[in-house]
Amino acid sequence: MCGLTPGDIDPATGRKVRLHLGHIKDKSLGGKIELSNLRALCSTCNQGAKNVTGEKPTTIWLLSQIRRAGQDEQRAVLDCLQKKFGAPKSGD
Repeated sequence: MCGLTPGDIDPATGRKVRLHLGHIKDKSLGGKIELSNLRALCSTCNQGAKNVTGEKPTTIWLLSQIRRAGQDEQRAVLDCLQKKFGAPKSGD
């Protein structure tokens, strides 16, 4: 939810980030224990997410948020994705 990855320093705690599995729709609200209802969360997000997080955002909604962001924020998203998934190879 916050975008931190394992090994990053969590600004809320000052400690290295450890990821936990969390439910997208909580079990107490009818969520199932299946892969499509799980996501990786840092400790801080996992503790703050108890029964208050909504459904997983759609791809269209995420893209609309990126399009609405400023150029610097869009570049930061691109840099983050390239770092995570690797830069495209020439001809891609």
